[in-house]
Amino acid sequence: MARIPIAAVLFAVSACTLASGRPPTVSAPPEVVAAAPAGTTIVAFASSGGQPEADAAGVFESAPDNDVRYRTLVVFGKREGTFVPEFANEKIIGCSKCTQFHDDPFWPKHLEVIAGHILIDQFDSGQKPSTTTIELVRKDGAWRVSTAERQTVEGGDGATALKKLPLPASGLAKDFDGEWGIPVVLNTLMINHKNGKFMLYHGGSSSEQVWQTLRADCNKLDCTILVQQQDGCISLVKDADGRFFGAGAPDPRDKKAAIGKAMDACNGSGGKQCEAIRTDCNRGI
Repeated sequence: MARIPIAAVLFAVSACTLASGRPPTVSAPPEVVAAAPAGTTIVAFASSGGQPEADAAGVFESAPDNDVRYRTLVVFGKREGTFVPEFANEKIIGCSKCTQFHDDPFWPKHLEVIAGHILIDQFDSGQKPSTTTIELVRKDGAWRVSTAERQTVEGGDGATALKKLPLPASGLAKDFDGEWGIPVVLNTLMINHKNGKFMLYHGGSSSEQVWQTLRADCNKLDCTILVQQQDGCISLVKDADGRFFGAGAPDPRDKKAAIGKAMDACNGSGGKQCEAIRTDCNRGI
């Protein structure tokens, strides 16, 4: 079946549209809109056309949960002129932060339906996009998974790995798991009390992994983690006595919030001549 070309120029458009948190206006039959799972809003709809027994698919999105939006795919079949839900699956469409860059892999334009086939291409914003392709086919009266694979480009321009996603034992699309998740990447501000130096480190999925990575430069006797978080900004402040203070803020676009919190920590501890000396902001990898 025909594939929709992935144009690099669309990455910025997708990021702006989906990052706004406001679902785009979607034209869909009223019975499809009414079939929205509880707490969701329709954000995409595609159908195979106007044939009497047309197939269709809708993607429904939850309200933000800690700034993350989750999606449910509902597949419909037309019966006597009305679209009727045939199955729903919450694990086929990636969430709004489910890529290595913590960006959105789902674009409504890449939900494609023709009679008996549904194709969903999902990808990140890497220079060379990592792509997840899932194809569903109607066979023997049921929707099954035909293609499920993920090509990952490390860091957006590094090594490429192709993985065939495991199919459910039933073979049915309603039971398929796309193995989506939000990768954990930590931002760490560490102080070495022995030599008076500080380190800002981006990487690792757990505190212990960070300690292991930095063991040549810091150990738990000489060093302290002042701040450790995922996406966002971390700021380091120093007072006239050489004391360090740190704070973080979750929005990677808001340096001022992190600096303000670190300055408050310094002033609140009686620090004199508190000065912000370093602020780092990171998202995803």
